[in-house]
Amino acid sequence: MFQIFVVEDELLIRQSIRNAIEKMQGPYAFCGEASDGEMALSMMQDLMPDILLTDIRMPFLDGFGLIRHAKAMMPWLKIVIISGYGDFESAQKAIALGVDQYLLKPVRPADLTRVIEEMAERIEKSKATSAPALGLGRDEVDQALRQRFLRQMLFDGADTGALLEQARTLNVDIVRSHYLVAVSYFDAPNLDGKHLRAAAQAALAGEEDLLFDFTAADQLTLVLFGSGEEALNERAYRLINILKHEMRELCPVITVAVGSVVRRLGALADAYKTAADLLKKVSSVSPGQVINAADTAQITADIVNYSGPFNEEFRQKVLRASSQEVSGLLEEALNGPGGAQFDSMLMRYYALIDILKMAVQLSARHAPGTDGKDIAAQLSEKYDIFAASGDKETFRRTAEELLTAALSTRQDAVGDVKYGHVISRAEKYVAENFCDPNISLITTARHVGMSAAHFSTVFSQNLGRSFISYLTAMRMERAKELLRTTNMRLSDIALEIGYNEPNYFSHVFRKTEGITPKEYRAREGGQ
Repeated sequence: MFQIFVVEDELLIRQSIRNAIEKMQGPYAFCGEASDGEMALSMMQDLMPDILLTDIRMPFLDGFGLIRHAKAMMPWLKIVIISGYGDFESAQKAIALGVDQYLLKPVRPADLTRVIEEMAERIEKSKATSAPALGLGRDEVDQALRQRFLRQMLFDGADTGALLEQARTLNVDIVRSHYLVAVSYFDAPNLDGKHLRAAAQAALAGEEDLLFDFTAADQLTLVLFGSGEEALNERAYRLINILKHEMRELCPVITVAVGSVVRRLGALADAYKTAADLLKKVSSVSPGQVINAADTAQITADIVNYSGPFNEEFRQKVLRASSQEVSGLLEEALNGPGGAQFDSMLMRYYALIDILKMAVQLSARHAPGTDGKDIAAQLSEKYDIFAASGDKETFRRTAEELLTAALSTRQDAVGDVKYGHVISRAEKYVAENFCDPNISLITTARHVGMSAAHFSTVFSQNLGRSFISYLTAMRMERAKELLRTTNMRLSDIALEIGYNEPNYFSHVFRKTEGITPKEYRAREGGQ
């Protein structure tokens, strides 16, 4: 399915394009639209479209600015400019930015359909002709030598002098101030190794300051080198997003462990081992996640969104309980209807993850300035969650000790462990500003002090939905409240919840709720 995103500041033109796309036959899907480049960029980072149709002259961020940023985030993107300004200078600039087609307004549906089909054909052709070779080599010998060099760095423990000499021989400029290892696990039955390697090569082709190789049949390892810890982490997240997008058809579930940034070549072997070990633990209990080894101290409290006896209802009971009542609450949960599931070690592990997370949350309320990371680190040092899952009695005793220790301070929950303060600030910001049409993933990320790429990953993993989905849901809840309790016109409701165009509001409402706003008002007996 080819996902298509439309950016156009004129409502009627945008509607016309959307209608033409929705009427197309074949594997084409209209995935979203925006009236300016800044809003589009934040939405596209969540939606990851294949084809972008964009105007040039728009408020906040024009088409050229959008294209530059979008191409950096999504190198696979096919771009079609739709503009009323057919001057040669604009066409030249568009070509320089990597635009694939240029259409002048007014655009006929037949021309639009033809161009979209052409873009889809180009995408398919690029997949079919991707070079099957792996790594950065230009021929098989060079490729094999570079793979051997990568393995020397990761496995052989070669000293820095030997590595630098080997790098010079291979003409690889690897002398940088910072290095990072990221290991990806591809979880799919009957995975075709040849196609997997070809897809990885195609996805990462042209990337500089990067070595990569399959260190196992289903495990791709990236070694990135550059200047600055933050920049290197951001680049890692960008490459991970590219891999997940480009390889989603071959393998929809890709789990990634990002190693800690190191400053010496000789430290890469340990960084790889840490990331690979973390990946083994994460992939079995939380597939599809992107985990950073820098968070190892509290990783077990972050990675699993467990749903079982130790759920929100149980947590509320614990909040009201004394330390002496914890044992009884645990027995009630373990001997209840779902208790039989704890015959499984894996389920005991899931449950202890949730209990550990709960204990960290409980321990944080009355400790102003205390980072949940520090609490998690202390608990993780004291309790080995994996070992404690081995038998039911150790499991029960560990759970009781964790909760009793947390309750002894009579402290409450403050949200998710590692990024609780970030998510809380983001949720508060969205709650206060969701009616502002200019709110976006970018403005929210800026508010909490993170880059858009990192914030998008953190937000979706912690809340289980993308930022755009979260913002839309909040707007739709407010819209339903207004439809039920007021006689406001749909155009006024649209403006009230942050949509400048009533028709777009109706489109989103129908898409999310399954009925139109008018039908909802009639069904709910609104005024």
